[in-house]
Amino acid sequence: SQNLQAIRAHVAPAKVMIVVKANAYGHGLAEVAKHLSSQADYIGVAVLEEGIFLRELGVTAPILVLGGIWGNQVPQYLQHNLTLTASSVERLEQIDSIARQMGVIAKVHLKIDTGMERIGVHYYAAHTIQETALMCANVEVEGIFSHFANADSPDLTYTRLQLERFNEVLRFYENHSLPVPSRHMANSAAILQLPE
Repeated sequence: SQNLQAIRAHVAPAKVMIVVKANAYGHGLAEVAKHLSSQADYIGVAVLEEGIFLRELGVTAPILVLGGIWGNQVPQYLQHNLTLTASSVERLEQIDSIARQMGVIAKVHLKIDTGMERIGVHYYAAHTIQETALMCANVEVEGIFSHFANADSPDLTYTRLQLERFNEVLRFYENHSLPVPSRHMANSAAILQLPE
């Protein structure tokens, strides 16, 4: 709790997402999420099952599943009011189609790969998913994000390159006179080392 308050003070007025994946990094998913969910703007988990588990515990805070969507999991996300990560144009179109069939609006964060090489649309092709999102009637693009590969390194050269790439992707919204969705990229190390 005290650490979260210190982070909030450090990043104000930015929002804070607590990431509780992998059993809250060994601290206990249920305990940590229940204790901190009222103090965070968002909760981040890695997989669908973690999100469902938190909903079944009664956690009502917004929950973003940061990992990829497997097979036909989209209906389960929507039934449990979980925010989805769209890591490709095809996935975004699938989310839109299923949300339309279910008569709901899916909350989505677009994942941009700026150099971590895990999941997401590569930064140089990000306009493809951004343009597709504009045509998806049953998707609300609530956020857009990337992830630093080594923000805890003493040499921040590559980290700054990733940030530059991400900022270039965000210019899409300005260039099209669109509001910028919530954007996030900073893990704990980046919060400490990159105040920008």
